[in-house]
Amino acid sequence: MSTINIELYYFIMCSVQEGEDVSPARKEKIVEERTCMKCEKKAVLVTRVNDAFCKECFMVYVTHKFRAAIGKSKLIRDGESVLVGVSGGQASSCLLHLIQEGLSGRAHKKLRFKPGLVFIDEGATIGMSAEERLANCTQVLEIMEKTGFPCYLKALEQAMELEREAVTNTADQTVTASMTSVEDLTKLHRYDKAEEELRALMDSLKSVSAKEDLIKSLRQKILMDLALKKGYSKVMLGDCSTRLAVRLLTDIAQGRGAHVAMDTAFADNRCNDITIVRPIRDFSSKEVAMFNILNNVPSVFIPRITTKAADSVSIEHLTERFVTGLQAEYPSTTSNIMRTGEKLHTEKKSSSENQCAICQAPLDTDVPPSSALSAVRFSETMSRCSSVTLSIFSTDTACGGGGDKTCQSEGQKESECCGRGDGSCQSKESKLTRDEVESALCYACRLLIKDLGDVSKLPKHILDDISQRQRRTKMKSEIEDFLLDPSNTPD
Repeated sequence: MSTINIELYYFIMCSVQEGEDVSPARKEKIVEERTCMKCEKKAVLVTRVNDAFCKECFMVYVTHKFRAAIGKSKLIRDGESVLVGVSGGQASSCLLHLIQEGLSGRAHKKLRFKPGLVFIDEGATIGMSAEERLANCTQVLEIMEKTGFPCYLKALEQAMELEREAVTNTADQTVTASMTSVEDLTKLHRYDKAEEELRALMDSLKSVSAKEDLIKSLRQKILMDLALKKGYSKVMLGDCSTRLAVRLLTDIAQGRGAHVAMDTAFADNRCNDITIVRPIRDFSSKEVAMFNILNNVPSVFIPRITTKAADSVSIEHLTERFVTGLQAEYPSTTSNIMRTGEKLHTEKKSSSENQCAICQAPLDTDVPPSSALSAVRFSETMSRCSSVTLSIFSTDTACGGGGDKTCQSEGQKESECCGRGDGSCQSKESKLTRDEVESALCYACRLLIKDLGDVSKLPKHILDDISQRQRRTKMKSEIEDFLLDPSNTPD
């Protein structure tokens, strides 16, 4: 830069008053007629800056990207049963149409797996009436039935009554495609007690971010439970790259940085028997919308907990506004975020006891005393203690409640087992304390239940899982002196 240009630059900068915009005026974009980058025909859409396509080439491009994602992974075998989650939105409708086209007779190479469809009604989380929920279920079921695949309808409140392990249950209230009458669909919403429990749990969570996390965890549990009961080995979700980019940044902001790789990868194998796959993770939201428009793919709008809410209502909602706004100005934003996320890796834990009881992700709380997490927990304990308790505070004290009402001293606990190890025990199971619940949760899920006054409001399968872990830990400590040390055993 010459001396004259430097002086002119500083003159302009100094003559601008504070608070004024020094950026040049944005020029209006003039849309010129573009030709397809593949066949030189007239283009009908532009996916990225220089990627213009005609309709035929765009269909080939999208289909190839979808099939290549499934083929390169080599996870889905011929004849394998795959459960496809359908929410009624744009992305899941796009995925459903791609699967339907791939299994049709006009496909060049047919897909080999056997899909089943499931829709989870979440109307109870926003206080929908039974009539509104029934109308939404009817619309989604009509779309799923046209495919000819097995269809299932579930309600989110059913997660409150799930057992710890999925077993075949003849009294399962799942609504299938053969049950399409109003009376049959009404069976889906006959969970009055479970719905009350779910609403009480949601009301106990103060932040919308915590509510969104809980809904996602309950939804995933229902998918895993249904897949195990019906014999599906894979669960396929319609998460596009824009949604996953938002989730990646949201996870980091909420303390789930250790789980980013699982939440955004093509294959999520946190559950031993079921693998979650995301075959359209390379599709942008713009490509999904254009594909649905060009193919007249039907979709159903169902309001969520953040519908018509302010941008700052939750961390995920605010992150979504930030990413989509940045994507409009810089089209490579989403792809850059996803490429960065692909470099991350999460080590899978071999034991289920090393997984979070809520989100099933590996526990990230096994850290040394000098870690930041230990410092945060110590600060929380100090803030709960009274001035008198602080003066006598000791790490060897028998009280584990930190000076508040959560004290669970031995004198206040239930009596020991009255049986003889032969199943004759009649003692009532003691109530789980907050510390016992938090010991089985990852850092982010601990924040989720931070505002929860009574941890017993959590779903039954979560409490049962934590109780079993506590019993195993206690049993292990009792027989530890009688176990042989593997390092001292002779060869």
